[in-house]
Amino acid sequence: MAITWTDSALKHGIDIEDAKHAIAHAHYMEQDFDEPRPPSTIRPTLFLGPQRRLGAPLLEVMVEIGRRDVTIFHVMEARKKHLDRMND
Repeated sequence: MAITWTDSALKHGIDIEDAKHAIAHAHYMEQDFDEPRPPSTIRPTLFLGPQRRLGAPLLEVMVEIGRRDVTIFHVMEARKKHLDRMND
């Protein structure tokens, strides 16, 4: 399975290795958490997880999980609205 990313995943200046770390060590994951983003027909999955640097803020990472690959399209420091999902 290949991991790819879009330009939008780099928009907030987070290193892609931190995004992959957040996925691998996620504290929270929600499949199909939102509607597909056109032109895709895949409902995204949300991961909330740590960066590689100890004490750094958690990241929110949004991905499309296809049959043969995972596309990371959004990475940024986790916002309150998503952190609250962990406690619901």
